[in-house]
Amino acid sequence: MTEPKFAIGDRIRHVSMGHHGVVVAVDREHSAVHDANDLSLNPEIRGNPWYKVTLEDEHGEQVDSYLSESQIDAE
Repeated sequence: MTEPKFAIGDRIRHVSMGHHGVVVAVDREHSAVHDANDLSLNPEIRGNPWYKVTLEDEHGEQVDSYLSESQIDAE
């Protein structure tokens, strides 16, 4: 299991979408509790840190999302 790179309160950016946000929860590995879409991912990705983040979308609206560490970067 990998140590999480980010902590609650860290400002992040979604790698592919460019949206900015804030980490609101950290899971050491994938948790179905935070994943409304119940993503069917390979075990290697599920075993990495996951983050519940509040992002600002293209309309300036706040959106909660559950993202793997590979999907976010430091702002």
